[in-house]
Amino acid sequence: MSNPQNAGREWPMGFKFLHVLFALLITMQLFSELYMKKIWKKRGQDHFQHLLFHAHMWAGMATVVVLGIFWYWVYKNGDVRSHFFPYSGAPLQGLCDDIAGLTKKKLPPHGVRGGLPGLVHGLGMLVVTSMAVTGFFMFFLIPSFGVAKPEHIYQIPKKIHDFLSTLVWIYWWGHISMALLHARTNRGILRIFNPMAKA
Repeated sequence: MSNPQNAGREWPMGFKFLHVLFALLITMQLFSELYMKKIWKKRGQDHFQHLLFHAHMWAGMATVVVLGIFWYWVYKNGDVRSHFFPYSGAPLQGLCDDIAGLTKKKLPPHGVRGGLPGLVHGLGMLVVTSMAVTGFFMFFLIPSFGVAKPEHIYQIPKKIHDFLSTLVWIYWWGHISMALLHARTNRGILRIFNPMAKA
């Protein structure tokens, strides 16, 4: 069980908006990628798959923009920065307390407080950012907007991009699973999806 009384500060409204955008864009990117592989393998190509390919590319560029806003905000907001990188002070103590709590079957509190959720969030966003950056370079290396299979230098960011996609899938499933597990005992965690919600 989690303890709502120990929850951290409420997420700023702007971060809630960014979270909703991330949820939509990253989910779209992950699932569209599953159907794009046939294009490169020259198998079962149709208009929908090519439309999906273009949507994936442009949604990826939108994700880069959102990530830029996100990291700027993290840089400017000390509380949020400490949440994503709980390597000292109270956030680090929260990390130790969360690990100890897990041994007693207690889920970490939610909110802006660092701890184990913050550490996982920070690492997850670093992976997502790395994947977006490689996708950004791929966007400008694809000849004729993907009509021909790119070769040579393109394969370097593509292989990194493909590897990181596996890590993002793990983060995506883990993130959703833990949110649903928390929501069983504390519905307040779902306020992250409602930017207008009050604590």
